[in-house]
Amino acid sequence: MMKEIKCTIIQDLLPLYIDEVVSQDTREMVEKHLQHCEKCQKAYETMKGKLYIPAENKAPIIKKINKKWRKKKVFISMASIVTTAIILLGAFAYVFYYETVIPYSEALFKIEKQNDNQLTLHYSGESYAAVNETHPMTFEIDGEKKNVSFIFYTKTMAESPSRNLFNYEKGFNDQEYTFNLVESDTVDAVYYVDFDVEKITAGKDSWDSILKRAELIWEK
Repeated sequence: MMKEIKCTIIQDLLPLYIDEVVSQDTREMVEKHLQHCEKCQKAYETMKGKLYIPAENKAPIIKKINKKWRKKKVFISMASIVTTAIILLGAFAYVFYYETVIPYSEALFKIEKQNDNQLTLHYSGESYAAVNETHPMTFEIDGEKKNVSFIFYTKTMAESPSRNLFNYEKGFNDQEYTFNLVESDTVDAVYYVDFDVEKITAGKDSWDSILKRAELIWEK
């Protein structure tokens, strides 16, 4: 009569049995034991449920995992580059092109009338980005009709390249710029005030309202 094989021996052989690397005699011995041993049957089911990767198949699987990870790293790197570029572009636009109004000050702005009735505005600040000006408009002020021009200057955090597109000249020193007002021979008064033509067109503001909050900087 064949001697009963111990469960510990069978369980040691189960991984090889599952991977089909045992001899035919060993296979038959394990299968015969499993037919009547509930304990080893459970051990067999547990081992069978686990992933056993044959040595010859490990390399392709690892390569596949590495390939997926490399793709993920490339995607993350590209996303980081795009995000950084957007942030830098936004910062550049803010520094060079986001304009704020230069508050009026008698020390910075002075209007002078030339012999040919040309009104020239002198600005003695460090720099500016743009000049915003209106053509003369007629208003009734203190019961008298007057032709009024509105004007204001803007600046950026850095010296804007766009300011070279505007009509300005160096004045009496390195920190003074001059600007000739349009149709100044017909102007009775000049006011300094921030205005937005789009808001006026949309009905969110009006020239009468702008006149009320404007600063008179010159009048005939």
